[in-house]
Amino acid sequence: MRLLSAIVVAIVIAACGDSSSSLTGPSRNGTSGATITGRVNGVSVRSTAPSLNGLTSTTASTTSATTLRVTIQGTNISTTVDGTGQFAMTGVPPGNVTLTFTGEGISASITLNNVQAGDEIRIEVRLNGSSARIDAETRRHGDDDEDDDDDDDRDEANEVKGVVSALAGTCPAVNFTVGTTTVRTGSATVFDDRCTDIRNGVRVEVKGTRMNDGTFTAARVEVDD
Repeated sequence: MRLLSAIVVAIVIAACGDSSSSLTGPSRNGTSGATITGRVNGVSVRSTAPSLNGLTSTTASTTSATTLRVTIQGTNISTTVDGTGQFAMTGVPPGNVTLTFTGEGISASITLNNVQAGDEIRIEVRLNGSSARIDAETRRHGDDDEDDDDDDDRDEANEVKGVVSALAGTCPAVNFTVGTTTVRTGSATVFDDRCTDIRNGVRVEVKGTRMNDGTFTAARVEVDD
């Protein structure tokens, strides 16, 4: 009888344990917010891929290579840059977002302005010690058309998408910021909509040329409705 009672108690405890563990699971961080993907240039990154049969990965050069980590400042969102220089982060909160890159000989950061929930942001970052700069940046909102994805991949260095801020100047010669990029328009710029439709807070798509100083000269500007 005592043995039977002990078995019943053990079953009840096990059942309770199963119920408790079923309430805890992987964090749901990353199911909302923005997605930031990127590629790092300027440094050789050591692959962190698992070894196979004791052999280390050869996806990255071992010469002066470093294990590089990128973190969203002020959050617990962090990931390792892979051996090809690629990284991806999801669940990024909206606002001005600072990415910090750390590794052997590397401690640098860049800031993406006006990040919104649902944004899909792709950046190319060049690192050198304590300095970092964005060579290319594209933004797509979650509900934007995805018919031109192949073109986006091919033309991302010649296109900027995002929300306008810091608007200044008089049409057709205006300056404004999209993300971390300063965009300049002029008499040669084609406006798919009226130039005066460009306002702080509206979303635009800009095609043009990225200059050596990091600014973007617009050839065509479209205001997203």
